Amino acid sequence: MAIVAISAHLDDAALSASASLSGAGATVLTVFAGMPAPGFGVSLWDQVTGATNSAERQAERLAEDAEVMRLLGARGCYLDEREAQYREARADLDLDALAGRIAAHLTGADEAWLPAAIGRHGDHVIAREAGLRAARLAGHRHVVLYADFPYVITYGWPAFVTGQPASTYLDAEPWLAHELTAAGLAISAGTAGVVSLRPAGRELKTRIIGAYRSQAAALRLRGEDLACQPEKLGYELFWRVDLDGKHDRTRPG
Repeated sequence: MAIVAISAHLDDAALSASASLSGAGATVLTVFAGMPAPGFGVSLWDQVTGATNSAERQAERLAEDAEVMRLLGARGCYLDEREAQYREARADLDLDALAGRIAAHLTGADEAWLPAAIGRHGDHVIAREAGLRAARLAGHRHVVLYADFPYVITYGWPAFVTGQPASTYLDAEPWLAHELTAAGLAISAGTAGVVSLRPAGRELKTRIIGAYRSQAAALRLRGEDLACQPEKLGYELFWRVDLDGKHDRTRPG
């Protein structure tokens, strides 16, 4: 099964769908892999992650991603679009043109995997919307939406994932359902495919997180974070959906 996974940034697909991409001969296409403009300086996020120069940090992240592709046995492909922190405004992006660029990578793929944009990060939304258009252009009738990690566990894993009752004062499922509805996705949170990571899968994901060393601390995925909350590495979620051809939305298969 030849999978092409669309990743907004240099880590999203691998962090969110490691079990499905590992050893499958997958291709991971990162949309926002472009370098900052010459003389850009350093973005706020890059400063938060300890960088003093965004161009140097982006080069470091590209090297990190190459390491992760080796861990997954996947092929990394990269578009030169600049992510939000390196560009002036979303209006600079032409979704149809971007969809055309992505579609060239989806032709011939058995499955197209796209971010569900849980958390509604602007770049994730763009990657999903352009990816949906691209899938149609490439003749796909179905796509798989993966749950963006670690945003999907903002309030922990829902009870339908863990099989354990929700806490009296914390229930993650209504928030996840709202995220899908707000995105215009006519799918139910509880219909997700749930991948329970076995020890080998957890070890692989731990190694992937370690390879994305420049981002792990800011994403609260350091070794000490995982030691305190090992359940973070317990699962991965995805939704298989049919394309309905209307307004870049999806419906249950």
